[in-house]
Amino acid sequence: MTRRRAWALATGLAGWILALVFVKVSLAWSDSLPYDPAAAEPRYIVLILITVAIVASGTVAAALLWRRPRPRRDPHDPGHAS
Repeated sequence: MTRRRAWALATGLAGWILALVFVKVSLAWSDSLPYDPAAAEPRYIVLILITVAIVASGTVAAALLWRRPRPRRDPHDPGHAS
């Protein structure tokens, strides 16, 4: 496995872990508030949307790192070490 692909996997995994930590902290915060159905349900929907955004951004970043083409070096470039 190349170093670039390892970074891509680490980035994707970090996005999922960040989302899990966010869910844990946000649910603990939400549970500390008094229960009001009119406020709790929209709050949970917002927390779900934020979690989906965190997971999606980590996954997209990992996919971009995975698919990024390697830079090609010109063998005629004077700075190119042979």
